[in-house]
Amino acid sequence: MDTKASIVEIETIIQNAFIDEPFHNFHLLDEKTSNHCGGTCSDKSLSVLRSIQGAGYKANLHSANIGGQKDIHRLVKVHINKKEYFADVGNGWPSLKLYPLDHEVSYSSFGMQFFTQIDEKKLIVCHTKNGKTNSDLEIYLECKSETEIMTDIDNRFSSSKEYPFSNSRRFSKIVGDEFLFLRGSRLEIYKEGRAKASIIEDISESDLPDILLRYFNFDICKFTAV
Repeated sequence: MDTKASIVEIETIIQNAFIDEPFHNFHLLDEKTSNHCGGTCSDKSLSVLRSIQGAGYKANLHSANIGGQKDIHRLVKVHINKKEYFADVGNGWPSLKLYPLDHEVSYSSFGMQFFTQIDEKKLIVCHTKNGKTNSDLEIYLECKSETEIMTDIDNRFSSSKEYPFSNSRRFSKIVGDEFLFLRGSRLEIYKEGRAKASIIEDISESDLPDILLRYFNFDICKFTAV
């Protein structure tokens, strides 16, 4: 198995997931919405896991910490020629490349930068946008079993666990040559070669269907369950 060709194939799967499956928390905030298209880290990771396994690769679920909260995030661990990589498709941001465990990487995506730091216990993913760097995603190499992770997924909204997106709307995806992220009442539009995002502020709840249709080409009326 050619490692470079395998990485290209898997990263194509990852990129397509950011185009076709939005990151969102609508089913958390509104019980009337269905969960058939995208979702939070668990939904997106499970979808990409199936696609990677369907392409013939060995892969499994993995958990990570965000902002010091333990095992609050899910991602995919991929095995290629006895080496291990992480696919982080569900953090809301366009992390389009695999993160290898044997060396640190750095790359640009829609005007943002992603880079890793590795020690003997964990891999840290750092993310720079609008001139500020966050390093709150910690992937510990020792992880609970996939059965335990699936139990966490099944119970992820029934516990008292707080997520960064627990109290306001999130919706993000790749649209053409831009990456769009709706966070609460603010739409951020990122593009390669642009140092900072373009911002649209003060989006009201009543504006949401029009914003999603105009900028994301996403019809929330078709998404809402009857």
